[in-house]
Amino acid sequence: MKRHLKWIVPAIVVLAVVVVVVQQGRRGGGEANAQTAPEDGETILGGRTGVCEIGDISVLLTEVGEIQPETMVMVKSKISGKIQSLYVKEGQTVHKGYLLAKVEPDMAQARTVASLKSGYGRARVNMDRARQDHERDIELHDAGHISNEELRLSKDDYDIARIEYRSAFEQMRLAEEDGVSMDLEAEAEELLDILSPASGSVIRVDVEEGEIVTSGAVSYTSGTTLMIIADLSKMQIRAGVNEVDVGKIRFGQDVVIDVDAYPNVKYDGLITHIAPAARDEQGVKVFDVEIDIVDSDERLRPGMTANIEIQGDHREGILTVPVEAVFKKAGRYVAYVLDGSEDEPVEREVVTGISNISTVEIVEGLSEGETVTLYDPDLEGGELSEDEERRQRMSRRGRG
Repeated sequence: MKRHLKWIVPAIVVLAVVVVVVQQGRRGGGEANAQTAPEDGETILGGRTGVCEIGDISVLLTEVGEIQPETMVMVKSKISGKIQSLYVKEGQTVHKGYLLAKVEPDMAQARTVASLKSGYGRARVNMDRARQDHERDIELHDAGHISNEELRLSKDDYDIARIEYRSAFEQMRLAEEDGVSMDLEAEAEELLDILSPASGSVIRVDVEEGEIVTSGAVSYTSGTTLMIIADLSKMQIRAGVNEVDVGKIRFGQDVVIDVDAYPNVKYDGLITHIAPAARDEQGVKVFDVEIDIVDSDERLRPGMTANIEIQGDHREGILTVPVEAVFKKAGRYVAYVLDGSEDEPVEREVVTGISNISTVEIVEGLSEGETVTLYDPDLEGGELSEDEERRQRMSRRGRG
């Protein structure tokens, strides 16, 4: 029994020493935490606060767009039929009126051409005959062989014949403008030519010889596209700008451009068009913007991806807060201020100025040095505010 007590007593002493050391460590640790704890309650909020301070804001918008020719024409046949011959290849330069292809008309189109030609021929013959009859009747009338009424009827027949001829001639002219030769002596299947509607480069050919195509005469969206001709000397970029940023750009604003294919080359651009209405892109409202490339050269090709930078407003010495500190509620902007008390942050209405992706200008409502929260206390742990939802949509769109 005494042998067991000899080991138990030292163990109790060691346990007591350990308890004392742990208690002192806890007290010492508490003092260390108190000395290193940040002021103004930032530790309690996990660092989710910001300070109103004087600073500068530069608005720089970055977007991605696609390079396209300023002028691009889709060539379609006015006649349905088979591609008999192709006279151009992709990359070839053509001038307006250049012969691009020859189309052999289908049966219905051949009948139409034949009808136009026969109608024109009949109208010309009828007009010539009516003119001769009227000239003869004038002589007979002067000699007293026919009455005034008969001469008037003769004149009416001649006028009607001239009207019918002009109508048939106009139809022939329109057909020839569409590439249909109206040589009355030629065979119909040899006369249907596709002529270039503009000067430029053939950037795409969508058909092959022997392929059947449909007419594009009914509407712009109908018919087979044979090829696309573009003026590559004038290139532009088409990009979508988020609705929250469209107010930061303006017509005629300078743009800096670079393309992935030439990472060390910069191009200058100019905003020439801002769409009057927004469109929806993955739940985000965007405005289509066109940017002319001022110093375009032969290295830029249609379809290339372009990175654009638009330098917006710049202000110095203004009151700023992190953009996460301002919330939109019921058509007004608010911030939540920590006044030093243990109560919840105080909501305060603010007037904002310019902003970028990280900072916003405060025109009214806050003072330098005040601490604001970077979250909405009313929604903490619950649903997202409309501003946070918008930021997340923008973030997803940027990643996509």
